[in-house]
This record gives sequence, structure tokens and C-alpha cells, in this order.
Amino acid sequence: MKFYIPDVRPDQAGATRKKLLLIMKLTLVLMIAALMEVSATSYAQKVTLSAKKIALSDVFRQIRKQTAYNVLWNVDILKDAQPVAIQVTNASVEDVLKQCFAHQPFTYSIHQNTIVITRTSGTTVVAITIKGSVTDVNNHPLPGVAVRLKGTQTGTATLADGTFTLTVPDAGGVLLFNYMGYTPKEVPVNGQTVIHVQLEQASSQLNEVVVAYGKQSTREIVGSVAKLSAVDIKDQPTGTFAERLQGKLPGVQVPQTTGRPGQGMDLRIRGAASLTSNIRPLVVVDGQPMLGNPDNINNINPDEIESFTVLKDASSTALYGSRAANGVIMITTKRGKAGATRIDFNSYYGSASLMRELIPPVMNATQLATYMKGFYEDKIKYEGYTGGIPAVYQNPEQYGEGTDWFSVLTRNAPVQNYSLSVTAGNEKAAVSVVGGYFDQQGILLNTGYKRFSLRVNADFNPGKRIKIGVGVAPSLQLEHNNRQGTGFNIDGQRAIFASASMMPTMGSPYNPDGSLALGISGFTNQFVWANPLRQLLEVKDDANRLRLLANVFTEVKLTDHLTFRTSGSTDIASMTRNRFIPSTSVGGFNALPMENPPPGNNTAIGQTTVNNDYSWLNENTLNYQQQFGKDHSLGLMGGFTIQRSTGFFSDMVGRDFPDNSISYLSAATRFTTNTSSAGAWTMMSFLGRLNYTFKDRYMLQATIRRDGSSRFGDRNKWGTFPSVGAGWIVSDEAFLKNVPAISLLKVRATFGLTGMNEIDNYATAARIGNSNYSFSGGLAPGKVQTTLGNQSLAWERNRQFDAGIDIGLFDGRINLSYDYYNKLTTGLLFILPVPQSSGFANVQDNLGDISQWGHEIILSTRNLTGKLKWNTSFNIAFNRNVVKRIGLNNIPFADNPNITLSEFTDYRTLVGKPVGQFYGYIFDGIFKNQAEADAGPKYYGTGSTTLSQAGTVRFKDLNGDGKITFPDDQTVIGDPNPKFIFGFTNTFQYQNFDLNIAMSGTYGNKLKNGMQESTYNLDGVFNGPPELLDRWRSEDNPGNGRVARTLANTTASYRTDHTLFIHDASHLTINNIALGYTLRKFRTPYIKSLRLYASAQNVYIFTSYPGNPEVSAGGIAFVTQQGQDLGAYPLQRTFTFGLNLGL
Repeated sequence: MKFYIPDVRPDQAGATRKKLLLIMKLTLVLMIAALMEVSATSYAQKVTLSAKKIALSDVFRQIRKQTAYNVLWNVDILKDAQPVAIQVTNASVEDVLKQCFAHQPFTYSIHQNTIVITRTSGTTVVAITIKGSVTDVNNHPLPGVAVRLKGTQTGTATLADGTFTLTVPDAGGVLLFNYMGYTPKEVPVNGQTVIHVQLEQASSQLNEVVVAYGKQSTREIVGSVAKLSAVDIKDQPTGTFAERLQGKLPGVQVPQTTGRPGQGMDLRIRGAASLTSNIRPLVVVDGQPMLGNPDNINNINPDEIESFTVLKDASSTALYGSRAANGVIMITTKRGKAGATRIDFNSYYGSASLMRELIPPVMNATQLATYMKGFYEDKIKYEGYTGGIPAVYQNPEQYGEGTDWFSVLTRNAPVQNYSLSVTAGNEKAAVSVVGGYFDQQGILLNTGYKRFSLRVNADFNPGKRIKIGVGVAPSLQLEHNNRQGTGFNIDGQRAIFASASMMPTMGSPYNPDGSLALGISGFTNQFVWANPLRQLLEVKDDANRLRLLANVFTEVKLTDHLTFRTSGSTDIASMTRNRFIPSTSVGGFNALPMENPPPGNNTAIGQTTVNNDYSWLNENTLNYQQQFGKDHSLGLMGGFTIQRSTGFFSDMVGRDFPDNSISYLSAATRFTTNTSSAGAWTMMSFLGRLNYTFKDRYMLQATIRRDGSSRFGDRNKWGTFPSVGAGWIVSDEAFLKNVPAISLLKVRATFGLTGMNEIDNYATAARIGNSNYSFSGGLAPGKVQTTLGNQSLAWERNRQFDAGIDIGLFDGRINLSYDYYNKLTTGLLFILPVPQSSGFANVQDNLGDISQWGHEIILSTRNLTGKLKWNTSFNIAFNRNVVKRIGLNNIPFADNPNITLSEFTDYRTLVGKPVGQFYGYIFDGIFKNQAEADAGPKYYGTGSTTLSQAGTVRFKDLNGDGKITFPDDQTVIGDPNPKFIFGFTNTFQYQNFDLNIAMSGTYGNKLKNGMQESTYNLDGVFNGPPELLDRWRSEDNPGNGRVARTLANTTASYRTDHTLFIHDASHLTINNIALGYTLRKFRTPYIKSLRLYASAQNVYIFTSYPGNPEVSAGGIAFVTQQGQDLGAYPLQRTFTFGLNLGL
């Protein structure tokens, strides 16, 4: 049977009297059971009504309008109703009903807020009261959900806790559940009195993507855009958001170059778009571009983030103009939503340990003493050395294993994270508050990182057409002794981990009395090192980073189609770094630390560095959106922005402290560095976008941005960056609509221009510096021009074409996207040498071009959809680059244009080749005897006497002149750029269990092992790998053919750049494995969801490289010098246990 309230007219004839009688009897029972509540409620509701002749249905409408009651009746009942005359003022509902029903063949019953109309006799179906709740898939309650009996207007809405109560007259009806942003759901009543429902987020919401200055559905996007939601990365308990991107997005490279706690990971999108400028992408948080190096975005707690969007092609990025050449990462943080208050608590605790399989092998004490014994035996045999073998080496077995420096300097380190999120709101206001604490202790002793973060986002709707939003995000980062450096020296110290690879294993960090030793030697001929354990424990190196991000916006809907938005944001960052190295920890290759230095000779070093940055941004946009008929949709956006940034830097280094216990810089009696600087830049921009859609399947987009920057001179202060793109949803065409296997087929193409403004604030201006001049027989302070300005300096411009195809098969079970791109970057900034007669060394100019192209594929599948769910995501990206132009004469350069080429420089950038390749000699084995050396090519080094003898290294003679000379016999010996990068993620779910396995890797990239180059020095001054024991000793004992002899004046050739130290760094990393269990039923109503999980990070790295295959001493920010291992902070494997609690 069908039932209606007054808004719906009856259209069929009646129900039987027996059914109506049954309703009356059941209703009477319900009324008696709730008599007190009904009486109080009915007489509390007042009605005012005056009419001489009014239909009964209209009376019911007035009751509904003036009170909180619904009225329910059979579709046929009111056919027999008579009009009524009524005159009441502030009357109770029951009085009104009594007057109306005085001469009607009906009666009524009241239960809670529902009035049920029945005939005075007869029977009907059973009316029941249903209680229930509505939640999302994470068991969070959904308030305000519309609950309605299908086919009627009888309904209610869920309360703040997601619960509802509804009386329906038909136990066999169907309930409809509707909530904005979620897929509607129908649930048959089937006599149930308790119904619990979960709603899933609507696909239109799931497919909505944050783009530059707005949002778009994935259907409308014509460019290359990739999105990750918070759900996609929830299983990786890492301290920085960049770590969670590893292997997740095609074309996005996130190498783990170091294990330093709190390290900001570098990101690269589609290779390198510059030769000498920063190649990191622009990061935009809630519409606010972030400034500075990657450490500056570590202030973001990953639990604050709602979604990531990566914009890769010119059409997607052009609205960021001169800052978009390297791509853009859009980060959207969590905001409040209308509904019940939600509290989410996320926490994990774990332990990190050294990945021993990535540690370079070194000789233990017995092996090292054996090596040194043979070292002196060869000196005696070949050089006529008469000093004999030192006693300390004559019995190597006495030393056993010796000191394992890696174990001495490392530990199992705890890591913990706590994040509390509170969201609440209604139709007028909504707020989200996320507070976090992250503490990661380093696996190197006495190192660590802490972060305190808070983010508050609030939105207000004071009127139907006005929306106001505010966001504030303060954070504090504390770094302790993290910057141990790489390579050989940092302020007179060896970098700690590099030291551990070269430290004599016969030495001990402790004196016989158990106190810490000053220097470590252990045997003759070795350098004396500062004790690395003492350095870790005594050196102070603390950096404190305070940051405040704030933004506010107002959005006014001027008409139904026109919206104005204005926003203002600020970014305040302050970093203070204090370092103190006592004299007991200062030591280089052969500088002995001092316990009690004499006055005036304290080698202690103190340093204070301060860096303050402040930026503000104002953006104003006007958006027009209009649908013309069924086929045409038009979107227009125009905007104006202005931004200004200022910065201050100071650095002071003091020496000659009176005592090691006084570390304040004010105690220093001599300053070797005392400098400060300040700078500022301003940018003004105009921007616009057009979106047009025809028949919801043909898309056209055009954008333009015009930037004006104070960094450039008057000749090139302004740059214009346009783009255009088009898309076609082929699967909507008639010829494919009847192909059930194809759920989506979309082709798209874009072309546009972006730029790079990463130059010094005053690069175009000539600078003045201090200089002394002769005056009256002495020197007087003065000023002199120190650099050449270049008013013609212009933007680096990136011209990019992109074409792609998106395919969905079998109702979305298989999704494939492919992109091809081709980029040409012109006007690359380059340091051009000038004649010395000018008085200057060089000038900066736009003198370089580089071309790039590549392919990207992402394949997502839902393999199993039953009780066991299995989803897979695989992506792979190929990138190639070729240098087209360098400087005026295409002269190659080394690590950077300022470094003079020599046979000891590691890199070359040459026209017609990929950027930043390794360059050197080709290792061709070891001369087994003197006859081979005499017949082979001769290596002279920097002298005139050949160094090629029996047992020395042999290089290939590329030009065939019988000599090994620079640069004729050097060539490209490796490319640090991978042939392709890839990521692979599998997620499984069975009942309450979930399993996530994430992997990533590279193929074809090379890496130079600079530590190997150092430890293979053969001069007996460092420790080294056990392979050194298998070196050339004689013609009868030539060793393994890889390690040369140790004789004096012949080992230098072994330390030049050659292929022996170039390794394949291809690898597959199991980044993360997480196993979780979700509890769904609780005895207490206060807990909505609970997930417990265990996770392993950096599970294993499959690689042939003897170390971290992603290490890069220079990071990845500068493309001309990548892929070199100089002993970075080691990687760690981390096991954690955590929980996600929803209240």
C-alpha cells in the first residue's frame, strides 16, 4: 500500500475497514506506551489557523508547516474527507485535530513527531518505529543524512551522532538514504526495527582533483595530472609526506639519498628542466606556494593532508607560470565538514636499525694488520726499504676482529608519532584541528629530529552567497646533530660515517682506563683521526626551525554563475643553527685533538647561523560558470596576484675559546667568519583560464599567465606563459556505447609554455663590495664593483607538448593511462667566463638549451572483488634528455660551469649527450708483469716519467697514440640518470584484515662509489675493503686483476676517475609492508573505528651496488652532479606498531 503526507495527492481508492481497525488498535497500544511523551509533545506545539472552508489536506499542510509533526495517511482515505471550518489561535495540535475530525470518518494517533490518520474502523498494515544509524565506510557518523520512506514524503534526518528514529506505516517499505557527496542507498525495511547503514563517497567526489586555482573532475581534465588521497598513503608511517610518495605516481622520482632523521626528500618530476638552476617542483599547500629547500616543507604533518595532486604537463602548470617548469605538487589539507564532531587519533611507535647489508665491507683488525704486513714486505722487496716490518704487524692474528666501528657508532633508535585530529561543523561553520608530535631518534648516536605541528582550518558561511575560510599552521622542528656531512671534511672533521669506513679497526674508541680516547691511530703509517665516538657525543649541532603558515579567503557568489574570491596568505620561517666542536673532537687527516689546549691555541670551533624569511601573497580571482542548454558548458576565470618575499641571513664562526666548557660564541676571541646579507623580491601576475565542454565529451582548455618579477632587468621583467589543451571522451560516442567492455576511452593533448625564475634576487645588477685602496702611503677602506650585471638576463622557458590516453575496462576493473611528453627548455642560465682584462671572472647569461622526452604508464586493476579483495597499481616512466647548447661555443663543463676541467673532475655535460654524465678513463685491468707494462699504453700523470709498471692500473688507449692522456683518452663512463623508474603497490583485504605492499625502483642508472675511490688508495693510510688483500704482489701472484700494487709513486693512477668505481645502481626496494586489523563492533558507543597495524619500512633493497643505490652527495636538486656516494648518513630499517582510532 502507498502512504502520503499532505504534499502528495491521493490518486487511488481506498483501503479496507479491517486494515484501518488494525491500525487503530496498534496505534492505541503505542499511544498508551508513550502517553506521557505524547501529551507533553502534542500540547507543546501551537497552531494558528482561520478558514471558513478548507480541505483537510490543507489543514495537515499547515500543521506540518507550523509544527515539527509529519502527517501520514493511506492514499485513498482523504477521498471521503469533508471540508472544515476552523478558527484557532495558538491552539494545540490535538485541539486542531479534534475540531477537524469531529464530523469525519477518521481518527488519528500520535507517536513522537508522526500523526497517523486511519478510518474509524477496519484493519491495515502494521506501523513500526525504526531506529538506526548512518556512518561512512570508516564508521564515522554522518549527521544530517536524509532518511525517507520511498514513495512518500515521510522522513527524518540523522542527528549529530548519526542516529535516527522514524515511524513508518508499512513494515515492508523501502528506506532511502541521501547525503551530499555520498552515493544514495536504498534499504528494504523487511520488518526490521534496527537498521545500520554505511554510505560510500560519491564517485564525483572521489574523482575530483585539485588543480591550479580550482578543482576539476578527472573526466574534464585534459592534461597530465596524478592524484593520491590520504587513504592511498595511510599505511606508510613516515615522518615526511615526500617519503609516502615513493613509487606511487608515474614520472615522480623520490630518491632516498640519506637516512638523516627529518631529512626532506628531494622530488623530481619528469627529469631535469634546467642545467644550473634548482630542478625541484613547486609545492603549493592550500593554494599557497611554499618557499625554500625541501627541509622547509618538513613542517607539514602527513596526517594533516587530505590529498596530493601532481601537475606535470604545461596545460596543468601554466597558471603558475615562471615557477612551474619543474612541475607542481598541490597539497590539500583537511578541513571541517558539517556534521557530528569527529575525533581521530593516530599513533605509532617503532624501532629503526642499521641496514647492515648496505654497509661497505671493511677489513677487520686481523685482515688490516695482514694487509699492512704485506705492504711493508713489498716495500722491502721492491723499494729496498730497510726499516723492517713494524712489530705491530708481525702477528696479525693477535688482533682478532678488532673494533666494529659501525656497531660502535650506531644504535637501535626509537621513532614515535602522535597525531590528534578533531573536525566538527554545521551548515554555518566547520573547523578542523590537527595537532602532531613526531620524534625520530637517529641510528647514529646522539642524533635525532623532533617536530611539533598544529593546523587549524575553519570555514564560515555567514550567508547563502558568502564563504569565509581561515587557516593557521605553526610548527617547530628541532634537529640535533643530524648534519654529519658527506665526503672527507666538514669543519676539519671527517664526516662521521665516512670515517667509520676508513677508521683502523685495530684502534679503540676507549683508553685502557675506559675513558674516551682523543685520537685513533692504532698502527704506524696511518693518519691520526679524531675519535668519531667522541665527536658524536661531544659535538653540538642543533638547528631550530620555527614556521608559521597562515591564510584567509573570502568567496562571494555574486550571481548564480559568477563567484569572486580573494585570499591572503603569509609564510614566516626562522632557522637558527648553533654548533660547537670542542678541541677534543677537532681532527682532520693528521690533526691530533687536544684535551687541554694551551691558551690562545684552542682549536675549538663555534658557529651561529640565522636565516629568516618572510613572504606574503594576495590573490584575487573571478570565476564564471554557465551551462547553455544540454550541450554547452563554459567556465571562465580571471585573476590578479601579487607576492613579496624578504630574507635575512647571518653567519658567524668563532675560534680560540678560553675553555671547552664555554660554547657561547661571545666567548670566542677570534672570528674567522662574520657575514650577513638581506634580500627581497616581488612578483606581480595576471592570469586567466577558459574551459569549454560540448556534449560532455569534447573538452577545450586554454590558460595564460603573465608574470613580472623584480629579479629581472627592465628588458625582460615580464614573461608570458600560455597553454592550450583538448580532450575527447571517445567512449561516449555512439559507435562505442554498445561495447560493454569499454567503460572509458579518452584521448587528450596539450601544449604550453612555463618558465623558471630561480635566479639570485640581484643577478641582473652590478654589485658593490668592500675593498682597500692606497691612500697617503697606507690602506684605506673603500668600495669596488665586484660583479658584472646583465640587464638582458631573461627567464628560462620550457616549451612542452603532451599527449595521453585514458582507458577503463570492465566497469573500471582495469584502468590504464599513458602519456607521451616532449619538452624543450631554452635560455638556460649559464656562467660565462669573461676576459681577465675586464677585472671580473664571469657573467651570468641565457646560453643553454636542453631537450627532454619520455613515456609514462600507470595501470590499476581490481583483481579480486569478493570476500578477498586484491587491488594492484603499477607505474613506469621513461625519461631521456639531450643537451642542445652550452654557452657561446658549446664547450663542455664539469660538475658545474665554474669548475676547471681536469682528469680528476667527475662529470661532463656535453652537447648531444645527456646532462651530467660520468667522465673518465676505461679501466682495462692490471699489468701482470713488466713486459705488459712496456708494451702497453703509458700513463704519466702530471709528470714526465711513466707510472705504468708491473702491477699498476691499465687504461684503454682510445686515440691509439700509446699514451694515456687527458682529455684524449677519457670518455663517458656512466649516466646517473635511470633508463626508467617504476612503482608497484598491492593491497589486499579479507574481512577485517588488510595488507599493503609498496615497492619502487630504477633501472639503468650508474653511481660512482667515491668511498671506494678513497679506500682503494693503496698507500696504507686508510682502512679499506677485504678485496685489497687480493692485490697484485708479484708476477706469480697478480691478484684478482682489479687491485693494483702498493708501491710508492705508482698508486695515483688508481685514484683517477675510471670505470672500476662506476657501478650499476639499478634496484628494487620494498619500501613498505603494512598489515592491519580493523575492529568494527564495539560495546561502547564512543568508539566508532579502531585499526591496529604493524609496518616495516625499507624492508629490503635488491641491488648489486654495495651500499645505498639512491645516494647522491649533491642531492638531486642540481642535475649536473648526481649519483655519487661519499658516505652519507646510513639508511635504516624501521618496524612500527600503530593504531588509528576514531571517536
